[in-house]
Amino acid sequence: MQRDRATRSAKNLALVTLPVLLLAGFAAATYTPLFRLRDIHVEGTHSLRPGEVITRAGIGAGTNVFHLDTGSIVSALEADPWVRSATVERHLPGSVVITVRERTPIARALVGTTSTVVAGDGIVLPGAAATGLPEIRASVGELTDDARTAAAEALDALPLVVRARVSAMVAEPTGSFVMDLTGGLTVRYGAGGDQVAKAAALRSVLAWAARVHVTLTQIDLTVPQAPSATLRSGETITP
Repeated sequence: MQRDRATRSAKNLALVTLPVLLLAGFAAATYTPLFRLRDIHVEGTHSLRPGEVITRAGIGAGTNVFHLDTGSIVSALEADPWVRSATVERHLPGSVVITVRERTPIARALVGTTSTVVAGDGIVLPGAAATGLPEIRASVGELTDDARTAAAEALDALPLVVRARVSAMVAEPTGSFVMDLTGGLTVRYGAGGDQVAKAAALRSVLAWAARVHVTLTQIDLTVPQAPSATLRSGETITP
């Protein structure tokens, strides 16, 4: 009887101990060279070089892929002003794929007294070329951060074919914006917001003017659902 109880106790102990030992063994195995980083793939780069992304991520040959903190890497990458968003994928045992979505230069603007290039969300992009970009400026005084961001978002919403015609986005003291297009055309944009609707309205009016062969001097997008256009003759119509 005592021998049977001892046998059962030994079996029970084994049933408890074995899983613990297996888990401990597996945990120890995750720190072995099996999970050492061997391959890094960087996708989505245009302005940035893959090596710059890897350096910013802070990973290399000694990195353990199993214990990789992908969240921390994403945070480190998105701290770079050129990176709008990033994802990091682990492929065990030894590969990592980093995908970045870069910000794109949209306009040039003064930040204080420094000439800068900004992205479509108003973030300053260090080292970006300003050639060929429209200017964001204040009609009076210094351009505020909020005005710079609103203007950049408005430009970012425009189709490329329309944005290419914009020479300047001017912030007024009232909070409204005026857009200067090549050829002397002025667009009264109104306040920031409704960027998609205003972009669609502007493209529609420009397409109408080209189709009916009229020259416009001004477009009013203050109410994007009912934009108006002023002809060279001075007549104002709703296309």
